[in-house]
Amino acid sequence: MFRLIITVFFVTILIAGSGCGQRLPPPPEGLPVLYPCIVSVTFGGEMIEGVNVGLKSVDSNFKWQSGGKTNANGIATLKTSFAYDGVPEGKFVISFTKLEERDGVTVATMAPYSVIPLKYGQKQSKEVIEILPQKNEFTFTLDGGGEVTK
Repeated sequence: MFRLIITVFFVTILIAGSGCGQRLPPPPEGLPVLYPCIVSVTFGGEMIEGVNVGLKSVDSNFKWQSGGKTNANGIATLKTSFAYDGVPEGKFVISFTKLEERDGVTVATMAPYSVIPLKYGQKQSKEVIEILPQKNEFTFTLDGGGEVTK
């Protein structure tokens, strides 16, 4: 009987604890309504994994950041504040970055390099998308070549 009680106790703890750390905190005050946003990215004619997709509002007073990372199929499902599914309505400059580490013997040869040309990065991108109160899906075919040193 004692073993049964101990077993039930531990199973209860395991079941209750299995969801810990997976719950989101309550939405922050002022979080706008969010709309689903999916971005597909190809580079060099192929879907590309590990591309960071960022959105920066064209409204300089807008404080919410949105973004995501492409999966093996080149698809990123964007979130706001790194946690909440979707993106607020509005116009945003979209950027794409993917850095890879390098081995080297000098600072210059050890610096990561950009797989995606810097013209698509946060500082240079000019591509604007508009998020509407609906499901938003975008496809981007990125071009450019060679290694671009960061």
